[in-house]
Amino acid sequence: MIQPSSDIVLSEADAEMTLLGSVFTSPDTLAAVAEEVRPEFFSDQFARYLYEAALRLHNEGHRLSPPAVVACLPEMCGGLTRGEFYARACAQGLPPSMMGGLVHTLKDRWARRQIMQNADDMRQRAVLFGEDPYAIVGDVILSLDTINAFRARKSAGSLDTGIAGLVASLDEPQQLRGATTGLMALDKKLNGYRAGQLYVIAGRPGMGKSAFMCSSLRRTAQSGRGVAIFSLEMGEEEIAARCLSDALDNPRAPFFGDILKGLVSTADRADLTMASDSLAGLPMAIDASPRLSFVEIAGRARKAKALFAAQGQSLDVVCIDHMGLVAPSDRYSGNKVAEAGEVSGQFRSLAKELGCCVILLSQLSREVEKRDDKRPVMSDLRWSGEIEQDAHVIGFLYREAYYLAQDPNALPHQVQDARFKLEFLIRKNRNGETGDVPLWCSIGHSSIRDDA
Repeated sequence: MIQPSSDIVLSEADAEMTLLGSVFTSPDTLAAVAEEVRPEFFSDQFARYLYEAALRLHNEGHRLSPPAVVACLPEMCGGLTRGEFYARACAQGLPPSMMGGLVHTLKDRWARRQIMQNADDMRQRAVLFGEDPYAIVGDVILSLDTINAFRARKSAGSLDTGIAGLVASLDEPQQLRGATTGLMALDKKLNGYRAGQLYVIAGRPGMGKSAFMCSSLRRTAQSGRGVAIFSLEMGEEEIAARCLSDALDNPRAPFFGDILKGLVSTADRADLTMASDSLAGLPMAIDASPRLSFVEIAGRARKAKALFAAQGQSLDVVCIDHMGLVAPSDRYSGNKVAEAGEVSGQFRSLAKELGCCVILLSQLSREVEKRDDKRPVMSDLRWSGEIEQDAHVIGFLYREAYYLAQDPNALPHQVQDARFKLEFLIRKNRNGETGDVPLWCSIGHSSIRDDA
């Protein structure tokens, strides 16, 4: 019979002391235990103090010898001398092969205590008119996400297991490729949108970020890969108009702006009906809610993954348009650099958790406009430090035509020659080469293609 949770003792001081005794008698196990057990998992304050002391010794490079541990203890420990207390703790220790159960128990009881604490906190705050109920929910979701992060930890592998897995994949090389970007030149450079990786695609306004997102991810979805778009800037209808205009794949097709205004001919309507039929049922989810926080996006992405899975479909790409519109937490109180680092780090973790690629669209700083050569460089990425570190791939979009159209000295043939040119500038590629990829674009149709 399963014991009701209400009958479970949430404070397991004996188990905590047994874990400490096990570590004291088998000091070499501390490194492995430290990856699974944090000091806050201990409910007994003295046990937590001892564990922190053991970690401090370990991190400073000292072995957990009896004299070193005893020296960390107060003279008297609950009526026992520190030597007697240490001996009693060691007597409770278990062999390393049995420590897995202790670790599981500590994590389980800590998680239950945290859930209870969150429930109490919600009850107390929910009846206060000065509290925003949505802020309460956001705080609780963030706390529960923290708990869930410790639900399972991947066991350490080895070079042998890594090589074995890689060699096995060589028999089916498609397993090593990510979801298609819809562009052969980019797939060749980036190996597609790789699962577990963070892609940052940035550009100044007018460079084609929205066009790239809609055109690329439409083709990703048409290849059978699941896509979830969180559009914090555009509505569903604008994304739909862009996808329809792009799908017609015809230079004489109506621009997406004309579709949104209803300025289409009878013949265009027939073409649009055919295009909409071709896009029907694509595995592409769109959430056009404005100003979402990371916690809200992560929760909705998990829901999208579950809904796709229920239909026998994987979620392969999550795209956020754009990074600057993600509502930051209150942790850094307006420190833009720290807030950007927090957001990029969170989405990198989300990519790994969901086993999909996460794409962050981002604006570049105005410094680009002050230079003669307006091709972006890494320092143009707003609040770039942490983003550069977190991203697996950083790409910049650049259209010379945009700047030529504003230059009164530009020659007509220069403007015409640059009209359909787009460059994807790969400035970071952790698993491949960097470089400039020339592409063809029709911004009015929201279309991006391989350069002919």
